Amino acid sequence: MTVSELASRAADLLTQLASGGEPIVIVDENGRRIALLVPHGEPLGPLMEAIDKSEFGFNPSAGVIGSTSGREQLSSELRDMGMPVPDGEGSVLEGIYAAVLELCEEKETVYREDLRKTAEEVLAEAPGRIKLLALSVQTTSGMPATAEVTLELGSGPAMRRQQGDGPLDAAINAMEKLTGLEPTVDSFAAFSATPGRDALAEAVIELTLGGETVMGRGASSDTVAAGVRAYLNALNFLQTTVARA
Repeated sequence: MTVSELASRAADLLTQLASGGEPIVIVDENGRRIALLVPHGEPLGPLMEAIDKSEFGFNPSAGVIGSTSGREQLSSELRDMGMPVPDGEGSVLEGIYAAVLELCEEKETVYREDLRKTAEEVLAEAPGRIKLLALSVQTTSGMPATAEVTLELGSGPAMRRQQGDGPLDAAINAMEKLTGLEPTVDSFAAFSATPGRDALAEAVIELTLGGETVMGRGASSDTVAAGVRAYLNALNFLQTTVARA
């Protein structure tokens, strides 16, 4: 369903969701999925759309395990998720594709969420990735927040201390100084991924730089740390894109 269709049928769709109806996928004018609406209280995981393994070059009955078209389909799916991964011989995409094929062999049903998690696991171990080594924040009523961030960069560990309107803003300011990249934050959301007082926080952020928009996710028991991890996740995608341009 497109955004315009959502606007024209909002009342009916909300009634449908309130009565426990099927989830609704919202797409933009290019057909890219931008939102998933589900009935209140329903878990997202089981409702995520299952993939057709054959579209990703996994069809053992036909003697096909891996194909160029399957790798291209994976690349397209990851880009739709805001995870642009460059292709080519020896590229990170090849590693992700190999892991996805293994997943297709191990699991009877593979969901798009599985693709995202698999890609993030492979990307986390990719050479040249910016990694968070340490984070500390300080907040005092009536005073700017201060964040001290230590990152693992290509040249080794580096630390920066910056102030901001809040702890996350201060941490982002520090990361901008450390990396030399200053993307625009288009959207940011943090929510509880698990129940309880010690709930795991998950953050989702969307960044734009040089006409390229990417999405990053991060999780931690601390909301600020989750936001920092999400920012770095997205920043790594941007770094790859800038280096390729």
